[in-house]
Amino acid sequence: MKKEKIRHLLDLSKAEKRAFLDSFDMILSDCDGVVWNFTGPIPGVNKALQLLKQKGKKIAFISNNGMRTMEEYKQNFSKLGIDVSERDIIHPALTTVKYLKSIKMQDAVYCIGTEIFKDYLRNAGFTVLDGPTERFPDERVANPVRVYTDFFEETDSPKVGAVVMDIDVNISLAHLMKAKCYLQRNRDCLLIAGATDKIVPLDSSMDVIGPGYFIDILERASRRKALVLGKPGQALATFVLEQFNVTRPKRTLFIGDMLPQDMGFGTKCGFQKILMLSGGTTKSMMFSHERSEELPNFYASSFADFIRLYEDISQ
Repeated sequence: MKKEKIRHLLDLSKAEKRAFLDSFDMILSDCDGVVWNFTGPIPGVNKALQLLKQKGKKIAFISNNGMRTMEEYKQNFSKLGIDVSERDIIHPALTTVKYLKSIKMQDAVYCIGTEIFKDYLRNAGFTVLDGPTERFPDERVANPVRVYTDFFEETDSPKVGAVVMDIDVNISLAHLMKAKCYLQRNRDCLLIAGATDKIVPLDSSMDVIGPGYFIDILERASRRKALVLGKPGQALATFVLEQFNVTRPKRTLFIGDMLPQDMGFGTKCGFQKILMLSGGTTKSMMFSHERSEELPNFYASSFADFIRLYEDISQ
């Protein structure tokens, strides 16, 4: 996609708007920065989603945020007047569970993530290891051999078959050191990543560091490439196409607010793509972005623009 050809949805002609709305049957949408942000629902999103469903569009959601339970997701959508089932929401922890079950994982899983993420693994029957939870005394920190010895002794039992890394605001160097030990001791140990976002927008004026930088550190230190089960991972793309029985990708519209995670993911799936400016990417960021595969087909200010689209073609 050439940057100069990316147009705002509302700048299309009436015929182009009609053709665009007729070009897709299903919408797959990100949540944070598109449906809601840190302060609450994005204005107009409830009416837009309800209108799209009334027009016969199927809608499902794909999130990289494993800090909410599935029940919280459903409650948030219910407040918007949108009834969704668990099958309509791709949650990084549940995708990880499904993958580990598909390969018949029997060994323990070391997880750097939220307790919500770990609980989904535990409830699926996996032995979950985490920590360390206590601060290392200075005399141990001053003796790196002692620190590594403690980790190596821990890795003897039980055997760890996968290191899973997702969002964890309490992450420390000790967590990364321990993860590397598991990967170093067992060459068959998998490295799995959920969310890979390097920046997580809270609203249009503030963002925080995401897990992506820490995944990079662990990949470089362990000389392993993570299997990414969050956006924009190819493994997730395969999973999504299968779950929603997508046989004509171009008839699916993917909506997100981030260029690498969302637009890059849409490209891997072969979807049409819209970038919403309601989250972590500005118009200037989009037009200065150099990776063509991470650019959208169109952009919009927010979901509310769909209301205007239908109004425009009905006049």
